Amino acid sequence: MRYPCQYTDDNNRSYEINKGKRGSYKNYISQTYNILKPKKELIRIHPAFHFFPGTSNEILHYAAPRRDGKMHLLNTTPGNNNAQELMKTALKTNDPCRIGIATHTFADTYSHQNFAGIKEEFNAMKGFLEKLIPNVGHADAQHNPDLPALKWKDDRLNSKFRKIDNKERFLAATGHIFLLYCSHLKSQYPKKRLENEKNALQEEIRRAIGAYDKNNRKQEKRIDRYKRLIGHDLVEDYNKKSWFKIAVQRKRKEVIDYITDMKSTKYYYSWKENYADSNWYSFQEAVKAHQDKAMEILQPPIEQMEIAELEIW
Repeated sequence: MRYPCQYTDDNNRSYEINKGKRGSYKNYISQTYNILKPKKELIRIHPAFHFFPGTSNEILHYAAPRRDGKMHLLNTTPGNNNAQELMKTALKTNDPCRIGIATHTFADTYSHQNFAGIKEEFNAMKGFLEKLIPNVGHADAQHNPDLPALKWKDDRLNSKFRKIDNKERFLAATGHIFLLYCSHLKSQYPKKRLENEKNALQEEIRRAIGAYDKNNRKQEKRIDRYKRLIGHDLVEDYNKKSWFKIAVQRKRKEVIDYITDMKSTKYYYSWKENYADSNWYSFQEAVKAHQDKAMEILQPPIEQMEIAELEIW
């Protein structure tokens, strides 16, 4: 589950496998760094995988109050019921890829809370640079919400909620995910022991995250502590290209434009043997299943916002 959880962020390129042949295959991306995509396309990516919004009741009663009093139907609230439904659906499949993707989405409800995953003034933050950046998700806050050892300010929020400690957010997410896993496994531990186990896990991760790290300069040491925590010898170093290379082969071809007489390089992709048993193929099918379930849950607020009849792209 570790690989698909991280690969949800790195699966940002569309491929057509066996292009031009009957039965060619197209994957869905689960991340995009082109935040200027049309709103309909962003809905399929950002809210579905990274900014899963809470229910209308959660947004109304539990979202952090803002200085301007604004609310948004796609506001991300931590550990919300919609995200729990997405997680429980994935856990029932016992598919490591589905569970990894859903875990990524669930964890993001903590780190991306108080942002909406589309281009909206609701996400805007003050500052000269911020005025130049499209107000999509937490783009104005840059990487601040994603750095585990960072403390920062969200000046959109009321003074009581403005100071953000990412470590506390990450630890809260850890505890909630732990309990969801235990619930799925039907743990027989008494509630008190389960709570103690959760607290012990959170304390270990607290130490692994380490001290406040303003510029993320201690990232490598922090990753080393994570590896030691779960057993370094049992953890293969993550390489975002490894699954793809095992499943797909790439052929390079020089193409001449007969109008300009310019050469260009094109790549063609085809399946390797036993691709259907590969992790990359399983992950791509899990992305499609996750997106279908996410869009089913998101349909009511989308219809209220009149962003209906979304196209698969």
